[in-house]
Order: sequence, then C-alpha cells, then structure tokens
Amino acid sequence: MSENKPSYLKEMLVSQGNLYAALGALAVGAMLSIPFGFGIGMIPIIGFAAGEAIAAMYLPASVRFRNRVDSRFRAQNRETTRNRLLKEIQTRIKNRTFFDQTYKIWLRMRERVDSLYRHAEDTRTKISVQDVERLHDTTVEYLYIWLAKLVIEDRAASVNPKEIEQRIALIDREISAAKPGVDIRQLQRARAEYVALVERHNRMLSRKTAIEAAMLSMPDQLEELYQGIITNPASAGFGSRLDEMSDKLRLQEDIEAELSGEIEAALPGVSFSMQRQYQGITRQAVPLK
Repeated sequence: MSENKPSYLKEMLVSQGNLYAALGALAVGAMLSIPFGFGIGMIPIIGFAAGEAIAAMYLPASVRFRNRVDSRFRAQNRETTRNRLLKEIQTRIKNRTFFDQTYKIWLRMRERVDSLYRHAEDTRTKISVQDVERLHDTTVEYLYIWLAKLVIEDRAASVNPKEIEQRIALIDREISAAKPGVDIRQLQRARAEYVALVERHNRMLSRKTAIEAAMLSMPDQLEELYQGIITNPASAGFGSRLDEMSDKLRLQEDIEAELSGEIEAALPGVSFSMQRQYQGITRQAVPLK
C-alpha cells in the first residue's frame, strides 16, 4: 500500500475541533460587533488567530498528535487500496462460486480484526491498536495475493507449454540439419526466447502454488490468533506470540518480490508488504510484554 506522509500542520488546521473553534470565533465576533462595533467584534477573531499561531508551533510536533494523524491516514490509504483491489478482482474473476467462497473467508477475517479493535481499547488486554492495524493490513494483503493469483492465471492461460516445446523441437531439427543460407544465430536466439518463456511459465505456476498455500493459511492463523486473544487477553507472554503469528501471516520476501511486479503491472501504485509502514511507530496503548 503506497503511502506519503501527511502534512501535520494542514491536518491541525482542517481538524474538526479547529474548524469549530474558527466558526465559534466568527460567531462571537459577529454578535459582539452588533452592539459594540467592528473593532470589538474582531477581538475573538484575533484571539483565535493568536491561538492558532501558538498551536501551529507546538501541536504538529507532538508525537501523540502525529500518531493520531498517521493512524487516520493509514486507515484512509487502507480503505482506498482495499476498494481498488476488490474492484480489480471482480473484473478478473471467472468462477463466481469461488469468488463468493473466498470473499466470505475474507469477510470473516475482517470481522475478527474489527472485534480485535474493540479488545485493544480494553486496558486489560496486552494488544495495542497499532498491533491490530498490522493484522488489519493482513486482510488487505490477502486481497493483494488473491489478485496476484488471478493475474498469474491469466498470464499462464496465454501460454501453451506443449506448443512451445514443439516449436523448440522444430528449431532443434532445423539447426541440426541447417540448409545453406539459414541464419543459425537467429534460430538459436528464437530457441532461447522460447526456453525462457517456458521457464517463466513454470515460475508462475510455482508462485501460484505458494499463493494458494498462503490464502489457505492466512485466515486459519488469524483465527488462531484471534481465539488466543479472546480466551486469554491478559496473557503475559502474548506480545512475542503476536509478533511471531503476525510474521507468519505474510509471504516470504523472495515470493513477495516476485509478486510485486505482477501486481504493479495490473494495478499501478499498489505495493506489497504494508507492514513496513509501522516501523518507528510510538505506541500509545499498553505495551506488549
């Protein structure tokens, strides 16, 4: 999920509380200007402007304020990416029954994450909102690899390995019994391209197998993690288990690198492995032990 840093000053200025304060200052100024004149009516507005200047010097630098803005910004990006992925999946899906079944699995993952958000607000639990956000991103990542599977299936369907192998065999016969005037180098170049095409096709099938395994394991491991939180929310050793489980919910880096190119071609601007955006976050909730 691609993400640019928000402008903290802009977020402060357009925040709901700040807008209400501005409207309040204007309303008070308007009421005072009726009996006392324009000069007195400007006092609340000047006071508001002075307060804005002071707040602009300190509030955007606040760690707590930045974490709150970052969290909202990530949520917006997550929703945008999720909608784009779902739309692209629906345009590519061919088996409606499979789509309904997989979509139902994904919805259950979302329900579990929504429930964990509520548990993260409970001070008795050892899970923070940021930890749940990592799991929330996993549900978007599930859509990502689902789309990658569909992309690979489309590309694999355009290649017939048996036909390619027959062409390679034909080229081999032409090379071994080359007639005068035949350009051997061009034949060898064509053979190398066909061989590379078959190799890419085989790699795509290997990636598809890895994706299918991930699509089976991710919901199961999320469910296991969810049940562990629900049954024993105050477990002292829960923090390390959460980190271990959340890491297992993600594909290996080599597979991830392969998938990035597939999705970037189909859906520019959507990148893989959203967990990286949480590096450096300062937790405001109860820290994991």
